[in-house]
Amino acid sequence: MRYLTLTQAEGGNTRVVVRFAWDPGSMATWEGFGTRQDKVLSFARLVGEGEDRGTFFLAEISESRVVVDYKPGQKQLQDAGINGTYRRVSETKAAQLAKKEFQAANERLIASLKAATKTWAPGDRAALSRWREEWPGLRQRWVDLGAGPVGSSTSGPSKSAEVKSAEPTAQVWLAMAQATARGYSFVEGLPDPKTGLGWDGEYDDLGGGHVSLRQSKEGRLRATLTSAREPGVEASFLEGTVPADQVKAGKDGELTAEFTYSDMEAVVKRPPVRVRLTKLGRYLRVETEAAQPYVGRGWWDGIYRGAPVPPEG
Repeated sequence: MRYLTLTQAEGGNTRVVVRFAWDPGSMATWEGFGTRQDKVLSFARLVGEGEDRGTFFLAEISESRVVVDYKPGQKQLQDAGINGTYRRVSETKAAQLAKKEFQAANERLIASLKAATKTWAPGDRAALSRWREEWPGLRQRWVDLGAGPVGSSTSGPSKSAEVKSAEPTAQVWLAMAQATARGYSFVEGLPDPKTGLGWDGEYDDLGGGHVSLRQSKEGRLRATLTSAREPGVEASFLEGTVPADQVKAGKDGELTAEFTYSDMEAVVKRPPVRVRLTKLGRYLRVETEAAQPYVGRGWWDGIYRGAPVPPEG
């Protein structure tokens, strides 16, 4: 359940990525880089400037496999869990393995959703219902982000991938598996018991989405939305204040709030962003209109799990 990828990097170096798939769709990786001479690659972990790279490894590369071991002559070896033999696989085999991993992740999501009907608090189950409705589109967003827009997609969750066009590549199947892992991790996790049913709190979605809400004594609601979907890409922020008369409570206990945002300093005028917030038990639903120019390849829409306001100090 380990996958090794070698790619050419800048300056003639080789980039090394080992992905650990102990859980289907896992995003746990070890990254390093080094130099190759003929069939031997010497490498260590990728670190920030000035940091110790730690233990060095050797990879003996052949047509059929790569064998990773410690570089001789070192003291205080640190086991990164990457030593061993990796068999080379064809693109077809890689796609088969990634598809199998997606199917395993999808099976786990199905089981998690079934269990959630009992483990989620009654007041939170409206959020679970909304999440299930939005999941196919949300998964496709993650797939497009991880593998680029593709013609293939699946309806889900289902026990088999219903491919609409050509068979997806290994990269697409893996992106689907990892998106699905985000899904079952979200469903299996529960809000902090201290999370209140009011607006105040910190809210997180499947990954990279965060909302901070604070309500004043006068009833105004201050909202800060963050979208940080891509590693290495600057996060997108949107802030707004909802007037007290736009913060409403329904008879069923559902809370709603709406506000608009316009960048008054923008040279090119754009339609205002409309944001609708709905509190469903200890979860928050975010819906936006005309937000794409501000959020790039990311998004703010979705269901977010609540957590209490952190204590001061």
